[in-house]
Amino acid sequence: MTVTAARRTMSPRRSAARTAAVAALSAAALLGGGLTAQAAAPARTTGAAVELAPAGALATQCYYRVNASGGLLIRSGPGTGYSAVGSYANGSTILASASTTNGFRKVGTNRWVSSAYTVRITSYPCE
Repeated sequence: MTVTAARRTMSPRRSAARTAAVAALSAAALLGGGLTAQAAAPARTTGAAVELAPAGALATQCYYRVNASGGLLIRSGPGTGYSAVGSYANGSTILASASTTNGFRKVGTNRWVSSAYTVRITSYPCE
């Protein structure tokens, strides 16, 4: 791979993985999965190249699979005392913060899920 200060060329395998992830997230958003707030990722794909985000913004979000048989509630804040504003079905792929607050991962503006019911998908790179 060629790396410059502003651009990096993606391998065909990584490009295919990113394309599959974007397609899954787009399909979930179209089906009412509440993922529209996740559309703005730190890196932006432009054909075969990726424009990198500022150094401090890298690896702040990762892909996770929902592992909750009854689905996973999306809450308005990082705790069970916050109201439910939506849900993800079991097995859904989500883009969420790599760090946790009070045991919850941020999935969008005023949208949080319990980290206890998310499993990191290591085949997708963190952004």
